[in-house]
Parts: sequence; C-alpha cells; structure tokens
Amino acid sequence: MASDIALVSAPAPPPLSAREAAVFAATIAPLARATWWMRACGVFNGVLAAFLAITIIGLPFAGALGWVAFLEFRAASRLDAARQHPAAPDGITQAIAAVNDIALHYIIQAVITLIMVVLALLLLSLFAPLLGNALKL
Repeated sequence: MASDIALVSAPAPPPLSAREAAVFAATIAPLARATWWMRACGVFNGVLAAFLAITIIGLPFAGALGWVAFLEFRAASRLDAARQHPAAPDGITQAIAAVNDIALHYIIQAVITLIMVVLALLLLSLFAPLLGNALKL
C-alpha cells in the first residue's frame, strides 16, 4: 500500500579496516570458542525447565529457565555470526547483541538464585521446629 510508512533505519557504519577487524576478532575469540558450551548449557537449562514445569511450584522457575536457555542459544548464534564476518558492521552489532544476551542471562540467573535461597530459608524455618520435636523423642 502506498500509505504504509517505510521503516527508517540508521545508516550502517563503514566496514572495519583489516587491523580493526583483527582486534575485534581477537576480542570476541574467547566467547566465540565457548559457543558449544553455551548451547550445551541451553539444552541443560531447557531440560531442567521441562522438569520444573511438571511441578506447580516450579512453574515460574521453568519459565525463567526456558528464557535463559533461549538467551544462551541466541548468544551462541550471534557470536558465530560475528566470528564469520568480523569486518562487517553487522559483525559488531551481532557481538554487542550477544554480550547483551549473556548479561541478561546472568541477571535472570542471579534473580532465580536469590529467590531459591529465600524459599530454601523459608522452608527450613518451617521444618526446623518439626525436626526439633522429632529429636526430643
């Protein structure tokens, strides 16, 4: 349709020089070497999310772990794309997006861990009096 508004995007930055591309490739190399592990952790978190989804209590955690699994796979794919085209402007964009995915992964993981610690302390406080009474017998 003629009335549709076309999306306007910012002009792409110029490609990197050979030296800049080499520095960029060396910078993302440690992360790019770990993409297999990112995908493996994504599979493990996905399986754990499926097991947690079976329980009613674990349902919120299953959603968060499913999101973490998705972020791990997406970060690995973006790092692979950045490694294949380090001199292209898209390579830099992909690497930045991958690092943002990894940062979000750690934020979600920290929140899940804090919630689980609070729940564990709550359960311990509920069961501690019962254990105390059982030991007196």
